[in-house]
Amino acid sequence: MNAFSSSSSDWERFGELDPYWAVLTEDKFRAGKIDPDSRREFFQSGETHLLSVAGMIRATVDPAFTPHRAVDIGCGVGRVLVPLARRCPDTVGVDVASSMLKEAKKNLTEAGVSAELVLGDEKLSRLSGTFDFIHSYIVFQHIPPGRGKTIFAALLEKLRPGGIAAVHFSYQTPLSPRQRMFRWGRLRTPVVGPIGNLLKRRPASAPYMELYEYDLPSIFELFRTHGCPELHVRFTDHGGLLGVFIVARRNG
Repeated sequence: MNAFSSSSSDWERFGELDPYWAVLTEDKFRAGKIDPDSRREFFQSGETHLLSVAGMIRATVDPAFTPHRAVDIGCGVGRVLVPLARRCPDTVGVDVASSMLKEAKKNLTEAGVSAELVLGDEKLSRLSGTFDFIHSYIVFQHIPPGRGKTIFAALLEKLRPGGIAAVHFSYQTPLSPRQRMFRWGRLRTPVVGPIGNLLKRRPASAPYMELYEYDLPSIFELFRTHGCPELHVRFTDHGGLLGVFIVARRNG
């Protein structure tokens, strides 16, 4: 089992067992604890994020930014996809877990908006057409960098001339040496994960949320070679998980 397929299996389980917490890891979003108020807060956070992204784009790249065809990579249950679909007439959500997409469909219907939902793979083989807005936030940090860069390159190929990408990557994770050793073992020996779960008094089959660091110069080079010569960067910090949110426009 390679790292990508292992990660996909884990996210399928997260979608089945704890889909909202898997997107925002706060206790109030846990299955069995999430209530109407915290659910509204969950989706409001997606609205707030999208407003912030639009503000960043309009301040740095395009004051009249109004996308017509957009894709949200790693859409999960639709936290950002739902408000994006309200604003964009042709919106697509992509996720590696069919269980997440099932929940996203329910949330889109409840919100009275529509979007195409696509099951993702490392080549984005089911994602058709091109886009004038590409978005992904706190997603690539859960994908092994080799696979993630392959996905990102395929994504940039689908960005139309003049289109805008707004994408997040982590570059430093708050993992102890013991946690790094566990990750190394888990990705190479299938029994390590279940043993680790049992030691933590969790079910052996419980999913594992992996975190990865990206080499930013290699990400910058992908932007450059795909016709995005100017990058606008905002630093992020999620409990010590350091990253960058990058906005770039492809040459028209």
